[in-house]
Parts: sequence; structure tokens; C-alpha cells
Amino acid sequence: MKEKEAQINHDVHPLVLYVEKEDGTYGRLETASFLSKNYLDDYFDKVRKWDAELKEKLDKGEISPVYYYMIMLEMGEGDLASRVGISKWKLRRHLKMKAFEKMNLRMLRRYADVFDIPVSNLLHFTVIKEKDQHKLKITYQKATSNPYISVSKIETV
Repeated sequence: MKEKEAQINHDVHPLVLYVEKEDGTYGRLETASFLSKNYLDDYFDKVRKWDAELKEKLDKGEISPVYYYMIMLEMGEGDLASRVGISKWKLRRHLKMKAFEKMNLRMLRRYADVFDIPVSNLLHFTVIKEKDQHKLKITYQKATSNPYISVSKIETV
């Protein structure tokens, strides 16, 4: 690849390529990914739309938090079922609120461990207005003596 062909100006996602320079030598060129320059914003818009749609379905009781996190973390049913240690049939039941409501804490904890979230996040969502997101920082501390308890900390930036 020639140096002129590889040069893309986009600071969000830097990329290092080794290209043929104009003088015939090969060297390092810091550039950007064509995909990130042209499609990254579109991807983030889609993720925001998925998030809003899934939270609306969650609010209506059409899906369970397990389904929400599975989709948002881009996991497949087979992958999630094997990580949790259950059958796909049982996982499909847990994707609906009717079965989710009957889950015990031990099963909720297995899902939370796979999603790398506190168990409480399966039962509680924190929503911040988009205009205030740059002002607030929310952290969750899972490392307590009791694995079923987490500490949420909300700070102004």
C-alpha cells in the first residue's frame, strides 16, 4: 500500500500501518481506520437506539434484564448458556419476565458474574439524562464481603 492511499484523518481510532513511501522506502504511518472514520458514529447511534428500545421493552415487561444484557453485550444464546452453565432451553425461558421473576439469587449471581455487573444491576437501572452524562460519574463496587450486595457511588465530575 502506498502512503497516499493509507492516509486517513480521524483522531478517534488511531491505526499504525507500514507503507511504501514516495521515495520507495517502507516506514511507519499513523493514520486512522477507514471503518472507524466512516461507520463508527453510525454504530454508536445504533447502540443508543438498541439501548432505548430494550429499556422500553424492559419497562413494559416484554423482556427480562438477562435479555437486555445479552443483547447489549452482543452475546449469543449458546455462548451465554455455556458461560452460565445451563441449557439453551433454560436460558430462553430466563429471557422472559415470567421465568426471570422465579429465579433464585444464586442463578442471578451466575448471570451477573458473566455480565461482569453487580447482582443489583439485574434488578435496578440508573438512568441519567444525556445532557448530564458528562457531569456525573457512577461507579459500582462489587468487592464487598457479601457477594449479593454492591455499593453504588455517584459523583460530580
